[in-house]
Amino acid sequence: MFTDMHNHFIYGVDDGCADQDAMLRLLFNLEANRITNLVSTSHITPGLNPFPMDAYCRHFEEAQALIRREGLHMQIYTGHEILYTDLTPRYLREGKALTLAGSEFALIEFMPTENYERLCEAAQKVRNAGYRPVFAHIERYACLSDLRRVEELKDRYGVRIQVNCSLFVHRQGFLRRRWIKSIMKSGLIDYVSTDTHDMPGREPAMGQCYDILLKEYGEDTARALTNDNAQEILEA
Repeated sequence: MFTDMHNHFIYGVDDGCADQDAMLRLLFNLEANRITNLVSTSHITPGLNPFPMDAYCRHFEEAQALIRREGLHMQIYTGHEILYTDLTPRYLREGKALTLAGSEFALIEFMPTENYERLCEAAQKVRNAGYRPVFAHIERYACLSDLRRVEELKDRYGVRIQVNCSLFVHRQGFLRRRWIKSIMKSGLIDYVSTDTHDMPGREPAMGQCYDILLKEYGEDTARALTNDNAQEILEA
C-alpha cells in the first residue's frame, strides 16, 4: 500500500480535475494503484493569484463523502503545492497556504529555470518561518543537475526531496538515466509521488513505479520511497 504526497485530485481549484465526475474517476484510479493515504496538494501562488480556499474546503469534503459512499479504502489529507514567492513564508505563518496533512512540512515548487541561490533562500526562509520544506519534483530544476547541490539542500537546510513517478515510468534519455542512477545511489530522494492531474495524460502510475523500483533497487528502497518515509509527515 502506498502514500501519495503530491497530486491534484480536488476539482475546480487549479489545473487538476475539472469537475466532481473527474475527481471520482481519479480517486478510483488512485485506489487501483493501491494508494491508501492521499495528500491533496492543489496549486497556490502566494501574492500572484487568489486561491479559492472556500471551494477547496467544500470539494475536499465532497471527496470524503464520495470515498465513503463508494467504499474506497483511502484516507485523504489537506495540503498545497506552493509556488515559492517572497510571500510564501507569510502565507504559511498565517495559514493561507496549507502544509502537508497539517504537519510542519510544506510542499514547495519553483519555476523550472529558477537559480540555485533562490532555492537556498526559499529553504532558509521557510525554515525561519517554522516549517520544513519539501521540494516538489526536483527533476524539473536544471540547477539541481549537480547532485552536490541536492546534498547541500538536505544537509544545510533540512530539505526533503520529492520526485514524480514519471521519472521512473517514462522513457528517459541517456543523461537523465545517468542522473537517476546517481541520485538513487546517493539515497537523496525521500518521496516518490504521482503529481497526478485530471486524466488522461497524468495518470497516477504508482503501482507501475513501485514495480520498477522493486526490480531495480530492492524492496526496502521501493517501500521507503512510496510509503514508509511519508509516515514521518502523516504522524508529525
